[in-house]
Amino acid sequence: MTALPRIRDVGEFGLIAALNSVLPHSARVNGRVTLGIGDDAAIWAPTSGTTSVITTDTLIEGRHFRLDWTDWRSLGHKMLAVNLSDIASMGAMPVLATITLGLTGDEHVADLEELYRGAVALAEPHDVAIAGGDVVRTTGPIVLSVTVVGEGEPLLRRDGAQPGDRLVVSGTLGASAAGLRLLETPDIGQGATTADLLVGAHLRPNPRIALGKVLARYGATAAMDLSDGLLGDLPKLLAASGVGARLDSRLVPVIPAVRALFPIHWLELALRGGEDYELLATVRPDALEETQREAAHVGATLTEIGEIVASPVGQSMLMITDAEGVTKAVPEGAFDHFG
Repeated sequence: MTALPRIRDVGEFGLIAALNSVLPHSARVNGRVTLGIGDDAAIWAPTSGTTSVITTDTLIEGRHFRLDWTDWRSLGHKMLAVNLSDIASMGAMPVLATITLGLTGDEHVADLEELYRGAVALAEPHDVAIAGGDVVRTTGPIVLSVTVVGEGEPLLRRDGAQPGDRLVVSGTLGASAAGLRLLETPDIGQGATTADLLVGAHLRPNPRIALGKVLARYGATAAMDLSDGLLGDLPKLLAASGVGARLDSRLVPVIPAVRALFPIHWLELALRGGEDYELLATVRPDALEETQREAAHVGATLTEIGEIVASPVGQSMLMITDAEGVTKAVPEGAFDHFG
């Protein structure tokens, strides 16, 4: 049996050639990216009348992913998805991505090809060109860094929420955090038919690009994506807008599988779990129903979970109503890499 070649066997340029061969022509250029991999820089022609946005994220082995939990194709999907989610939260359309790989050299070339196949499978439906990047050597762990450029008009920001706006969230919350718990403690989901669904939500999140455009077009005043949990990310939006919020935990959408497998902690997973990559937005009351209808047209749901209020003096910006109908201040806190 022939051993699979490793990165150190083919070298940097051999790897680049292998990965380039994985990318179909449609994934290397599009109507706006006219030159991708193969030169010192990509060439991109911005669309007239739009504003450009750019975002970057880094995934580090052992911190953001584990290779004994994920396959390489799913990892390729996720490394691009987390960036596309940021673009979606701005109400923009992604145009191009660049990928930096920090590798030890012991990885199999075939695994990196699978990584790129996972990225291509997500990029192509959104007409995103994978336009280049960089390959560097590290002593470990593996580092994957993706930068995505997008464009749009109008764009959404975090700082536009106004008192009286309705607070909405797309999809459901807590499934990704529940999937992570199942990966950490497989015995919890043993025999459960829904375990794969929850693990999939963690490994292969779905960026809400079409919904972001709907929110920008139909009355959203502010938006962001949920990567650090609802109670971690919502205070960021409130601080940027200089407002407060009343959140009703009874309205937070959570799928039955999370409730069933985590009967005690399901709400904590939904409120603080993180990595949902759903969109959180504020919408004018008179635009709420129309925005929800348009969201349905792109296969998404928007659930009203609270309202924006004037920033209270000397009080918490965020108040939450619990299952018993009692309203109290929320101990705020987002995920902090150095906390």
